[in-house]
Amino acid sequence: LARRPPAQPHFLRSRRHFDAMGCAPVKGLDDPLEVRVDAESAQDATPGTALMPLEQLGVDVPAIPGDVGLCGQLKAETVKALSGRFKSWINLNSEEDSGFHPEELKRAGMEHVVVRPFPAPAPTEAQVAAACEALDTVPRPVMLQCTSGNRVGALLLYWLMKKRGYSMESAQQLANDVDLKFWTRCTKCGPMREWLLSQVPAAAIPAVPKATAGLVFTQLFDEASSTFTYVLGCSETREAVLIDPVLEQMRRDLVVLQELGLKLRYVINTHAHADHITSGGRIRMESTDVRTVISRASGAKADMLVEHGDKVAFGRLALEAIATPGHTDGCMTWHLPGEPGMVFTGDALLIRGCGRTDFQQGDAGRLYDSVHGKLFTLPPETVVCPAHDYRGRNTSTIAEEKQFNPRLKKSREEFVKLMGELNLPYPKLIDEAVPANMQCGVQDEWSNGGRTM
Repeated sequence: LARRPPAQPHFLRSRRHFDAMGCAPVKGLDDPLEVRVDAESAQDATPGTALMPLEQLGVDVPAIPGDVGLCGQLKAETVKALSGRFKSWINLNSEEDSGFHPEELKRAGMEHVVVRPFPAPAPTEAQVAAACEALDTVPRPVMLQCTSGNRVGALLLYWLMKKRGYSMESAQQLANDVDLKFWTRCTKCGPMREWLLSQVPAAAIPAVPKATAGLVFTQLFDEASSTFTYVLGCSETREAVLIDPVLEQMRRDLVVLQELGLKLRYVINTHAHADHITSGGRIRMESTDVRTVISRASGAKADMLVEHGDKVAFGRLALEAIATPGHTDGCMTWHLPGEPGMVFTGDALLIRGCGRTDFQQGDAGRLYDSVHGKLFTLPPETVVCPAHDYRGRNTSTIAEEKQFNPRLKKSREEFVKLMGELNLPYPKLIDEAVPANMQCGVQDEWSNGGRTM
């Protein structure tokens, strides 16, 4: 099956939202990973045996999530050697599978050895649910086993997609980056890949962290500028914030807020954008109790001029400002704590990329320091919600970007050199958007002068 070319983000044309109070969070993916598999030098359970990389034993351990092993049929002695490296074992075949050897696992003291049939090319809904439930609940690290090691990859990717609310393009990106062989190397796995494609909903919903179960969350998309706008609301008080809204989408955003029963309190701009005009000023003119927010370092006008460490509360939730200059002087990332949290990165950190640094006070070294010093130090499972994507992807995680971001995994010197050689054309709207956004999207005189916190 040929890989699909990057698709137009058709699934992003409509809003994606849900009220987390009505959705029970599922344990598993976003729990802190206390135990991870060392794929290079894990010690065999049998005393005196030599260290042997898991790969030589027929086991893959994808870097994401890092505590799930994938394997096909194994010999009994190999299973015995592996039993000390994993706390749980899930077999996707039957009890009669000749490569399973549950007796070796139980003799080694493994308490969580389960069978969850997951047949190719199209498991039933009940089979999928049972396999995912096992993956959610068994102790980590866990081994997933099938006949060839391909169905286990399909199950893992499906599980990651569901837990993180990934679009198909985000899932494809991850499958390629961690080299899931059913996706990247198997010549007979077309039906399994087709099954996976069929499971992606038309409107993927990024996951809401468990610790913020009182969050109402919506991700919206403007096709003209490839800009994400985010609605965050408190499910108890119904107070809400709007992050990075686009002027042409103002009516859409206000309708979404109304339909969700939310009362808008703040409009936050992560920085003075050069590719679109914010609707913040216009919304404020219509709703005088709404306050606009931007970084003081941006030099732009707003009701609240914030600095690193400031907080914006909406109901029982609060966003914390993290100064991440480099794309512009005034770039501000907003962190919503949780287990994991969410981080709204503007243009500082994109999915497998970052904002340019060749205009608006751009400084590549400063951007590198911001991302590595303030964002890559966040918990690895933190959900990354960027201001833009141009390939249909919707969200990522800090762990993924640290591992796979082709620009930011370079050395600082290499990154600065790369950013200085991009030679990109300027955004088409820069001459209109920047002056307007310095006035909060309103070109005429700013009536209030900008009230600070």
